[in-house]
Amino acid sequence: MDWLFESYLWALWASPLVVLLGLYAAWRRRILQNRFGDVALAQRLSQSVSGRRRRYKSFLMTIAVALMAVALAGPQVGTQLREMKREGIDLVIALDVSASMLAEDVAPNRLGRARNEIKRLLGELQGDRVGLIIFAGDAFIQCPLTTDYSAVRLFLDVANPDLLPTPGTDFGAAIRMAIQAFEVPSAGIDPNATRSKALLIVSDGENHVEGLENMINEAREAGIRLYAAGVGDVTGTPIPVYNDRGQRTGYKRDLQGQIVSTKLEEAGLKALSADGAYFQVARTSSSLSQLIPALNQLDQSTMAVDEFEDYDLKYQWPLALALFLLCLDGVISVRRKKPSSKPEFVS
Repeated sequence: MDWLFESYLWALWASPLVVLLGLYAAWRRRILQNRFGDVALAQRLSQSVSGRRRRYKSFLMTIAVALMAVALAGPQVGTQLREMKREGIDLVIALDVSASMLAEDVAPNRLGRARNEIKRLLGELQGDRVGLIIFAGDAFIQCPLTTDYSAVRLFLDVANPDLLPTPGTDFGAAIRMAIQAFEVPSAGIDPNATRSKALLIVSDGENHVEGLENMINEAREAGIRLYAAGVGDVTGTPIPVYNDRGQRTGYKRDLQGQIVSTKLEEAGLKALSADGAYFQVARTSSSLSQLIPALNQLDQSTMAVDEFEDYDLKYQWPLALALFLLCLDGVISVRRKKPSSKPEFVS
């Protein structure tokens, strides 16, 4: 036997309190009878009241209060097998970690802002499996599809340009790696089950590889709905360069020694997300939270069915018995139908 709210068992102290109140009432009646003066006369006048019935009513009230306290604590007796279905979609987030994502047109920089927005997005997801891909000129699966959002956050924290030696930005590499991520089997998930697939590309839009339409067709053939989030500002800003100790040493320059400027390229991102939706993460605002209602419009599929044993809640029985005793207490009268010929002291 277990309790749903074990701390509420303190309410059982109400039963002794009812007993004390009953004893106090009997003591007060005796004091009042003595004040009347003639005890024998007081007893004859109170023959219509049954002291025994009054004690019965006090007993019923005490038991009823105790049963209500037990019902309040939520007794759980025995176990029953329950099923819990986890429904949702598969969402892969492709995060651009190219050097241009270090630009500081949004605080603290594009990559840092993207991390924070993705973490905020994870806090609003419920039941969906999420995977993480980082890409630049190449791509790899940083975190496979999982419902452990804390693990995704940990992988987000270590995502940086140093993880990918290939410079540039290749959306095609991100899409092809996402297709692989969706195909990786997961424990407890039916591989034959049809699940909605969504890919969110978070980037500044500077794609250095042609063939954007072919990339979109690849995603469509794989049944993937594409979404995109553009991070940065549409005006140009330089790309900082850091040494091994994380100290800024200047700005990135081209072969002619000119400072390289980067800006948010929305055209490519909007083309990628033509079937889904485009969101912008700007300097002082972000619309990425609108991805949640967009994902909710996709077909939710059962990820897994978990079976577990749970206690069976039985608060109804003590509560019903308590109500019965209270009703019985209301029916019982302390008055006798006929006065007794033998004097009885009423306590």
